[in-house]
Amino acid sequence: MLQRKQTLFLLLAALCGVLTFFFPVDTFVRGDQTFFFRTTGFFTADGTPVTDATAKVPFAALIGVLSALLLGVIFLYKNRVRQLRITRMVNLLVMAILVFLFITDNSMRAYLEQGGKVENSFGFSAILPLLMVVFTLLAERGIRKDEALVKGMDRLR
Repeated sequence: MLQRKQTLFLLLAALCGVLTFFFPVDTFVRGDQTFFFRTTGFFTADGTPVTDATAKVPFAALIGVLSALLLGVIFLYKNRVRQLRITRMVNLLVMAILVFLFITDNSMRAYLEQGGKVENSFGFSAILPLLMVVFTLLAERGIRKDEALVKGMDRLR
């Protein structure tokens, strides 16, 4: 039953995870210097990694694994209980990543403020994990409805 609503929501959540690699989470401007905080690291405007301030959490690896897991969950449609359990686990992990992403963002800002006033603007990748949470919640709801429908049919037999 790949043509269900939850399949679309799981695909959209995985797509949001993949898109986080292409957009910055935050852009910092200090004087005439520009810095980008991405899920893959902390970089200057020309793409050089800033080695003094690195992320303690491997965001790129975690988001990549969770995106692949969401794609794999799509094919567990015959075992809805397992599908539901994995979707919930991914949702909790994405929320944890989101929290650590903003903690790391604040520490990067504090590091840059040592050299002067810093202005920042959040990028598209700051919103994408939130969309992942929303899409996994919608997928979870669809899986629960399917499970209730199947249980209801079993009672009628």
